Amino acid sequence: MNSSSTFSRRDTWLAILFVVFATLLTYGTQITQLGFYRDDWYLLWGAQSKGVEGILSMFQGDRPFVGWLYVLDFSLMGLSPLAWHVYVLCIKVMSALAMLWLVRSLWQNRKIETLFITLLFVVYPGFYQQPNALTYKQLLLAYTASLLSLALTVNALKTQKMIYKVVFTGLAVALSAFYILIYEALVGMEVVRFMLLWYIFYRLGKSWKENIRASLINAIPYLLFALSFVYWRLFLFESTRKAVSVEGLLGNYTTLHGLLGLLVETSKDLVETTIFAWIVPFHQYSNQLAYKDLGTALGVGALVLALGFGYYLFARRQVDVQDQDEDGSPRDLLILGGLTVFVTTLPIIAAGRNAHFSGWDRYTYQSVLGVALFMGGLVFYVFKGRMRWALLAALLVSGVLTQFGSATYYRAFWKVEREAWWQLSWRAPQIEDGTTVVVAMPGGYGLAEEYEVWGPVNLIYQPGGPLRLSGQIMFDQIWVELLLRTQEKRLVRDTFTIPRDYGKVIILSQSTPNACLHVLDGKRFDQAITEARTDVRFIAKYSNVDLINTTSQATPHPEVFGDEPPHAWCYFYQKMDLARQLEDWQAVVDWAKEARKLEVGPAAVSEWLPLLEAYVHLNDVENAKQVAQLIRDDKVSYTKMCVQYRSIKEQPAAYDRVSVYEALCKK
Repeated sequence: MNSSSTFSRRDTWLAILFVVFATLLTYGTQITQLGFYRDDWYLLWGAQSKGVEGILSMFQGDRPFVGWLYVLDFSLMGLSPLAWHVYVLCIKVMSALAMLWLVRSLWQNRKIETLFITLLFVVYPGFYQQPNALTYKQLLLAYTASLLSLALTVNALKTQKMIYKVVFTGLAVALSAFYILIYEALVGMEVVRFMLLWYIFYRLGKSWKENIRASLINAIPYLLFALSFVYWRLFLFESTRKAVSVEGLLGNYTTLHGLLGLLVETSKDLVETTIFAWIVPFHQYSNQLAYKDLGTALGVGALVLALGFGYYLFARRQVDVQDQDEDGSPRDLLILGGLTVFVTTLPIIAAGRNAHFSGWDRYTYQSVLGVALFMGGLVFYVFKGRMRWALLAALLVSGVLTQFGSATYYRAFWKVEREAWWQLSWRAPQIEDGTTVVVAMPGGYGLAEEYEVWGPVNLIYQPGGPLRLSGQIMFDQIWVELLLRTQEKRLVRDTFTIPRDYGKVIILSQSTPNACLHVLDGKRFDQAITEARTDVRFIAKYSNVDLINTTSQATPHPEVFGDEPPHAWCYFYQKMDLARQLEDWQAVVDWAKEARKLEVGPAAVSEWLPLLEAYVHLNDVENAKQVAQLIRDDKVSYTKMCVQYRSIKEQPAAYDRVSVYEALCKK
């Protein structure tokens, strides 16, 4: 048996195993602890409440094909966050293998370089939103299809068998249509296809004119669909979403100022996507991670490095692994990579989007092929010796740590978020129809859009039914809407009309991840002044707990929200607070006794207030004093409450709980 072919087969399988294992290490270690986030919520609510019709209607105004994909996805994954995360991890593995196939098809003798380029592609830190599995699976799926399409095109050109040419070309065209229909901004990948065709003919020694002619001929099947799609998108399809309206976007570039802006923004994104992507997210997450998580992330990075180093040792021992001239120079990687980043970034900038790393980003991923090629060229062409391997190690560690750090953040976010919704169900068995729920989450886990409130709230209180409850997040001028008791409607994705009544509001606040969710009562000054956020304290008076009733008990669906959390302090606090609302003082005491049996207590001492009030109403002076002493340990909250007490103590008729604060403030 030929030693070269034996090595080639061994190398191929070893490279595949390394790439798959590196992908699973980077993205798979925390998926059982991830959940739903951001845009996921309106997709979940639409799928559960409206079914197939609802899913299709959400995308009919911009990407109709995506709606059908989600119909299929929901039929397979349902409402399980784990199923969605496993699904997206499988897509990521497929994209990594597609990348390996593509670069090995172009540079088949450069085993080491192509393996490390693929690893750079896998860990690329400029896009760190994979935990948003339900929302971003379409981007990941589209990009995987584009890489497979390019690899098939390259192999269709290289094969000598006509049947393979036909099959490969047919599949490549189908995948080209598939990814463009999912995400039209990837149309720049068709320019990349033409560049790769030109590059292959260039290496055959043809002239520039011959290269262009041969490339155009081979690109015809793909250009036909791409041009047909562009024509349909520009002149036939009527988009109902302004964000993707072609007329609105093209209007930005009819002036010299607009064209200069396009050039400047594209140039900025080239630098951000290729260079800053390896620095800024790494800096953010390395500073945010706890030491334990940072150590784990570095350990995972070390394992990925060990995989790459192990492959390097294996490959360098083989006699037939030397670089060959027909595979071109590593400089080609640098040039092709830079051009690929440019042509794939341009459509994004033209659509009015740009890359940034302030929280979350998705407008870099369309260029990750180019970035991997560019950085691979930088490493293997510009740098030599130890500097080469030091830079490569730094890039891989940066990518792994960023992706691990992102998953760690979203793991904590899901824990805070899902426990908050479980706490709401404990505190509010039912909420009156038409209520607007306003939510202020702890710093670092703030909600960005109102559907992150009304989505889960309606999944809890009206699963599978029409929208009963509205939602809102904190924003600067919300106090104006509350003061005016505004009634308004919001159209989501030009599909769902969400009514909102600021005259019927319940305000929820959680000051820190360790504190309990507080359902504010506008009639109680103590809850207002003990809240950490100034804006929450300012609007607390508008919260109406009378909109909560106990006619029946709503329970979050375990498939969406996970199993009910253990009954620690916050469970008992919510039950105590509900009993306080109902003025069932003995029940407050009984719940507190249950908590004491388990030896659990609050992170915020103000959460002892329901028990203090209960003992005062039950005339249990001794126990009231003991609870008051617990509250006094928090000097800030204690001082604020007592200052407020002194301002109202002369008006007992206006507030019937003065005796509670006498017990607290008069030692």
